Amino acid sequence: MPDEFGSAIAALRQKLDEQHRMVADTKRSLNLLLRMAGKEPEYAEDDDASSSSVRPDQFYGKGLATSAAEYLAIRKQACQPAELLRALDAGGFDFDMLPWKKDDRLRSLALSLAKNTGNAGKFHRLKNGSFGLRSWYDEEFLKKAAAAADATAKAKKKKRGRPPKVRAAAYRVAAAGRAIQPVKKKRGRPRKVDSAKGPKLLPESKSRPAAEQATQKEAVS
Repeated sequence: MPDEFGSAIAALRQKLDEQHRMVADTKRSLNLLLRMAGKEPEYAEDDDASSSSVRPDQFYGKGLATSAAEYLAIRKQACQPAELLRALDAGGFDFDMLPWKKDDRLRSLALSLAKNTGNAGKFHRLKNGSFGLRSWYDEEFLKKAAAAADATAKAKKKKRGRPPKVRAAAYRVAAAGRAIQPVKKKRGRPRKVDSAKGPKLLPESKSRPAAEQATQKEAVS
């Protein structure tokens, strides 16, 4: 077979692997929805074709970043965290050595890889969520992309911190209205009447004998 067919064969194999992965992901998604609906899965979930390219002990005893970088070097393309997780598991990576919950491994893996990006990082995260090796991409382009992302993040943060114009105007009007409102005196208990300034009323229990004495005097007279 002529050598000029080698690149075409490699490209077709890569395309076929991608199609296998898409089919496998679709089957898993359908089975998941069926399980959530209380039904039996309809499709057999075949192993990922990309995971079969690693040995069962390829990543055993190795670090997370080293294992992920090694798998990316094997694949020679950026991969989604879900594919990396399946490949590491198939390659014997010991996830029990990490302080991760079993049901939270995918999110933890994505966060761990994201922390290992940037100028001093080993990986680069693309906008579609996949991760590749930073050494694959042009360094000047990565710096410009990072600067643009930082500027966008700062602009969003600054915009969130500013109050809307309508709210700010309403606040100024309300503040002005509060400033011109008269201060209301607090209502308290009624003040006691001074005995020197006015008569002091006796309670009903004390004034009744005096009324009885006046009635007796009138009767005697």
